[in-house]
Amino acid sequence: MNHRFLALLAVLAFTPAAYAQTAAAPATQDAHHTKAEELIRITHVDQITNQLTGQITARMKASAEQQNARHAFTPEQQKLVNDYIDQVQTLTQSAVTFDKLKPSIVQAYADTYTDPELDGIIAFYRSAAGQAMIAKSPQLSNKTIQIVQNQMTTIQPQLQQVNEDFGRKMRELSSPPPASGTPAPAPAPAPAH
Repeated sequence: MNHRFLALLAVLAFTPAAYAQTAAAPATQDAHHTKAEELIRITHVDQITNQLTGQITARMKASAEQQNARHAFTPEQQKLVNDYIDQVQTLTQSAVTFDKLKPSIVQAYADTYTDPELDGIIAFYRSAAGQAMIAKSPQLSNKTIQIVQNQMTTIQPQLQQVNEDFGRKMRELSSPPPASGTPAPAPAPAPAH
């Protein structure tokens, strides 16, 4: 009986310390997640995410419209295609909202950055230089995209040639071999042993 009493005392003695350690972990984790949320808020990740979603759905719609332009649809078929595009766009926009993505994004930031890193990054983005970086990033992105597009125009003739060569080779591989008027040669007789 004495052993049971000592075991119970040991459990009771260590329980507050164990509880304090397990309770501290979620509090630290909550503080870490709060910092990740603060970084997301300061850097306007919500706006960026919504803009990206809008761009993705706009590209999907434009791509579908380009595909449709290649076909002659009846008015009923065109309505069906338009309805399909609208459904896909609505589904995409409702599924990829910042509110639905936020928990995963916060977790990704929390997993990626340590507490000291989050502190430093948040301090930077709260500074005048950090705020300028946030404010001017869209301009910089547009300029960078323009630079890339300008560079791509310099290789346009080469890209066109590569595309033409690819198309020609694919047609050659898909067309049947030319028929010859002569029958295939008979196999050579096996050597005698």
